[in-house]
Amino acid sequence: MTDVFPQLEQLHHHLVVSCQAADDSPLNAPPLIAALARAAEMGGATGFRIHSPENVAAVRAVSRLPIIGIYKIHTPGFEVFITPTCDAAARVVQAGANLLAVEATGLPRPDGETFRQIVQYAHRVLNVPVMADVGNIDQGLQALEDGADLVATTFSASPPYGKPENGPGLHIIRALARVTDRPLVVEGQVWTVENVRDCFEAGAYSVVIGSAITAPDLITRRFVRAIPPISTSAG
Repeated sequence: MTDVFPQLEQLHHHLVVSCQAADDSPLNAPPLIAALARAAEMGGATGFRIHSPENVAAVRAVSRLPIIGIYKIHTPGFEVFITPTCDAAARVVQAGANLLAVEATGLPRPDGETFRQIVQYAHRVLNVPVMADVGNIDQGLQALEDGADLVATTFSASPPYGKPENGPGLHIIRALARVTDRPLVVEGQVWTVENVRDCFEAGAYSVVIGSAITAPDLITRRFVRAIPPISTSAG
């Protein structure tokens, strides 16, 4: 696939940083997302995962590195929310993304489209590769059959597929590596340098890190929780 979409080669054996912010975060503004991306690039990141056309455009204005574009759209009555439609895909690509991440959990989509249809649209109309965000091995296998160019373990630590304490979804990487040579990406629950080493040793093509780098509120909370209680002694 890298000969068809050369931007994939830029991600090989490198780190992708997910620069996103929660709705209530003070960092939730395109200029600040772009600043996070620039800082990550200075640190050695070779690509980004960015949500929304506005944020994609802001990051593209300050960097030429590959952008994996996503568009999180929550629709009443549907669980699929990561780039759920062809229209959502088109909007982030038009904003400057040159890769596309699409939820591939097999659940119904708002416009009745399928993951396979979005992949075909991305290839034929948008001319970008598609990364399938999956939660288990079976979803990964189906995504490959549907034409995904990459498979990422995005939902492997989320119910009902797993738990955060289970760590990165290396079981998915190891299983899929036995049946495909297409790029496999670890995303989610990568918190330490040891996690990163484990991911690549398991066969990851690249690793996406978000909260451990770009969410200071969560990082701070982890350290605060590590503070031991003040000991008291009987007087």
